[in-house]
Amino acid sequence: MEITIDKAGRLVLPKPIRDRFNLVEGTQLNVEMEADGVRLRVPNGGSSLRRKQGIMVHHGNGVVHLDVAEFIRGERNSRTLQLAAVQTIKP
Repeated sequence: MEITIDKAGRLVLPKPIRDRFNLVEGTQLNVEMEADGVRLRVPNGGSSLRRKQGIMVHHGNGVVHLDVAEFIRGERNSRTLQLAAVQTIKP
């Protein structure tokens, strides 16, 4: 499979590759130089939970150890803070 680098030095990974490795907007990759090229890697220890359209989605085969009650509390607190910020901005 070949891809092309644009004038700004960017490259676009084809959708099948992004889907296979659960690469979404904002995913950070490590770039490693090798003798014959470069290698892109997803950093180890990255979370398999990704936010898609405001919803947390698990990607991968591993088991996620999660305190569901604590997670829900955190999400509620985050939304409350966002709503409070929006209300203080409006005149």
